[in-house]
Amino acid sequence: MVALLLYSTVAYTQDYNFDTSKIPEKLVKNANSIIRFENVAIDIKSQKEMIIKIEKAITIYNKLASNYEDIIIFHDKGTVIKSVKAYVYNSEGKEIKKIKKSDLNDYSASGTNLYTDNRVLYYNYVPTTYPFTIHYSYEIKTSNTAFINPWLPIESYRQSVQKSVYSLKYPSNINIRKSERNFTNYNIEVAKETNKISYKLENIAAVELEPYAPPFKNFMPNVKFGVNKFNLEGINGEANNWEEFGKWYYENLLQSTFDLPEVTKQEVKNLTENTNSPIEKAKIIYNYVQDKVRYISVQVGIGGFKPMLASEVDDLSYGDCKALSNYTKTLLDAVGVESNYTVIYGGPEKRNIDNEFLSVQGNHVILNIPTKKGDLWLECTSQKTPFADIGGFTDDRDALVITPEGGKIKHTRIYKDSENYKKISGKYVLNNEGSIKADINMISSGTQFVNHLSYEGKTEKELDKLYKEFWSNINNVTIENIAIRNNKKIGEFEESVKFGAENYGVITGERMIFPINAFNVTNNIPKRINNRKMPIEVARGFLNIDEVEVELPINYEIETISNDYEIECEFGIYKLSIEKLSESKLKYKREFLFKNGLYPKEYYDEYREFWRKIAKNDKSKIVLIKKNI
Repeated sequence: MVALLLYSTVAYTQDYNFDTSKIPEKLVKNANSIIRFENVAIDIKSQKEMIIKIEKAITIYNKLASNYEDIIIFHDKGTVIKSVKAYVYNSEGKEIKKIKKSDLNDYSASGTNLYTDNRVLYYNYVPTTYPFTIHYSYEIKTSNTAFINPWLPIESYRQSVQKSVYSLKYPSNINIRKSERNFTNYNIEVAKETNKISYKLENIAAVELEPYAPPFKNFMPNVKFGVNKFNLEGINGEANNWEEFGKWYYENLLQSTFDLPEVTKQEVKNLTENTNSPIEKAKIIYNYVQDKVRYISVQVGIGGFKPMLASEVDDLSYGDCKALSNYTKTLLDAVGVESNYTVIYGGPEKRNIDNEFLSVQGNHVILNIPTKKGDLWLECTSQKTPFADIGGFTDDRDALVITPEGGKIKHTRIYKDSENYKKISGKYVLNNEGSIKADINMISSGTQFVNHLSYEGKTEKELDKLYKEFWSNINNVTIENIAIRNNKKIGEFEESVKFGAENYGVITGERMIFPINAFNVTNNIPKRINNRKMPIEVARGFLNIDEVEVELPINYEIETISNDYEIECEFGIYKLSIEKLSESKLKYKREFLFKNGLYPKEYYDEYREFWRKIAKNDKSKIVLIKKNI
């Protein structure tokens, strides 16, 4: 998908050779896509006028790069899109498709009427063969000068770059701030003139994805830009630091949205009248919002930066992250609980708002509640998430907290490895034919809470399929009973499952062999890598605790039992024990603490060996032999 937020056109002034056989071999190696060229030109005319031009050609080699096959242009009432041109070429460089502006469909950015002024021009190209090249250009004039496109010459793993050029012009009365990152290992040409700066990068080979590598953006070259004078949502602003920007944001984009009908104010006051605790009041309001509204997915910037009026959310009972966070804040204001609108980067990869660099950042909004014991953070878009439990989407990262006094950079909740737990308990009975009957309870919390959260609300048939996939290490599973509960009050997801399966124990002559660990088996060992280039990053650790009773078949006795095993190193702690409760009963215990951390690339073989040993012991087998009767 070619995401062209606030990008623009350059007229075609020359012929291009898109014959893929002419691409240097070093750029083809390991590449799913190759940026043949990218020319981005930003011209800030004034505080409230910016021209953005882009011309780009990208060759796509396979379906793994299919996200670059579409053309997407976001626009709103503050933008004017000039002529859009796009062409598709086959592997020999022959034109096979011409795309005009009229071929693009114009949709609401939210897919609903939530943002009628925020639109997207969209074209879906469906290839018949690979490789092919898509070449497009267009131009945008916008009054929104607060957000300046960053220079990101390499966009993903397995993408090569033949040439990328970026230039920025600006008037003398506007100060440009820039943050240049990860330039050291690249031959980047930087040209600085009066009121203009440009960058050029050429012939960069694709980087292959390595297991547990840090996020791509952490080591790829990039430049971010900011201005001291800007226009956002049609309003002029000026700021030189986060405090000034936050104050401007609050006064110009938020303050006018804190409206609620009196009947709603009275309703929430009645709901919270029996407690004086700010936290208890916040819990009641959070549950009220979860029960009342639904979430419409629209990122910050695409659906604008100003939230809907709180009264509109109250009336419509839906909104995006901005709207729902702002609505929750307004309800909390009504019952006397302090909270703050917070801009953040949401996603599984931990990405900070750059504390040292003022610019419009973030793609998501959550809510901050300061307390005497520290900050609480509310994800207002989820109807299932427990209070102040943000999980792996906004955890452990810097965010911009917007208060009436100004903006503040704060760090969101960090989950300890032991808080991200899954506890499995129960039993299974193995009969004389090798079949088992299992009765299992699972409790998950922290970032593991969300692993099965999607199970809530599924049909019986859907759950049957999901649990069979979850226990794919067991063949012929027949689910007999499922009971799940989202215990939001204590932040645990509870699952109880009963199932049976044939041939779990393999009978060979007088013996039966079966793996004692039935419910939590490690299968994914990191692949072997020669000459690893990236360090190892474990973003989130976890704690798994299993305690399962095993009842053996009455016609068999134990011949061989696995030894207890323990390993402890910088990556974690793993303990396995098998206790003989009686001649016919065993207790299997497994504890695995996996630690978060950043480790040098030289540790990779040791890291891989750690996982190999765990996988081996997770598959420990018991050998039974028939009794002499």
